[in-house]
Amino acid sequence: MAIIYETKWSGIHAWHRQAVGFMHQHLHDYVEIIYIRSNEMHFYVNFEEYTLHAGDVVFAFPGQIHGHEKSNSENIVLLFPKNLPIYDGVFAKFLPDTPFLRGVVDEELDTLFLKATQNYSTPEIPYSKGITQGYIALILGKLLPRLTLVPTDKKIISLEQRLIEYCSLHYREQISLSSVATALGYSSTHLSHLFADKFKVGFSKFISTMRIEDAKKMLRGDKSITQIALDCGFGSMRNFNRAFKEATNTTPSEYRKMGK
Repeated sequence: MAIIYETKWSGIHAWHRQAVGFMHQHLHDYVEIIYIRSNEMHFYVNFEEYTLHAGDVVFAFPGQIHGHEKSNSENIVLLFPKNLPIYDGVFAKFLPDTPFLRGVVDEELDTLFLKATQNYSTPEIPYSKGITQGYIALILGKLLPRLTLVPTDKKIISLEQRLIEYCSLHYREQISLSSVATALGYSSTHLSHLFADKFKVGFSKFISTMRIEDAKKMLRGDKSITQIALDCGFGSMRNFNRAFKEATNTTPSEYRKMGK
């Protein structure tokens, strides 16, 4: 499973999904909680694979690399800022010793998870986001005491995290493995081995996929496809079309039509 990108979020989110597609390993500055309601899901946190079953909950704290395989598992996802009121400081100063809790969801917790998603998906309800945040706070009150939290030194950042963060800032530029290695103070050979051993993908593919993910978001808007190609770091429409077709099995224009 390859690591591809750092994602950006804002606000609070709560989704009830009947199945999940493949999610590349990634990181973000948010807290993510997934509750498995049925079947099983293969989840990754910091390169470790966990098989989750109904009743299990998995956490991804800010900066932790995570992702999952495709699954027909019914699940609920909560995504929220690390400075959530009341619990401010916990997610910035600690990490879970183990990222999952086995069989912890009882009827009361299941109801709280469902109510969080129901309010989030009904924006016409006055203050629906605030109500969703309230349910998330109640869920955390039930789950956090069951986690073993260990202090983390924010000065200690893994090379994998530094690499993702650097590429997330510069992938729109004409960067190379050599320029990234120089910026991070490592040899190109060392980074090449890291991509092969941990990321399971070459540097060029790594950068291309980040650009494609960016382009997908832009294609939902009205900016011209040529401008999107240039903004995302592709040197030409020919390169953009070829990379996009290879990644999505469709052209940028076809993808835009499907989205609309």
